Amino acid sequence: MKNYKSKSWIVLLASAVIMGAILCGICSCKAWRTVTTSATYVQSNDSAKAQTTTTISTKTVEEYQGVKKR
Repeated sequence: MKNYKSKSWIVLLASAVIMGAILCGICSCKAWRTVTTSATYVQSNDSAKAQTTTTISTKTVEEYQGVKKR
């Protein structure tokens, strides 16, 4: 009989964890946004008629956590 009781507690605990995960999933959401920027700078040297070009690129990933209002 002890084995039956311990199994029922495990089933009850597992059910509670699953229900909690479902409720959290219903009440919230996640979103991601990727922002990419690029800038180019050109420097000219008149005496040598040479140009130096520099390009800087950045990529930022933003994560948002939303919660459903009640």
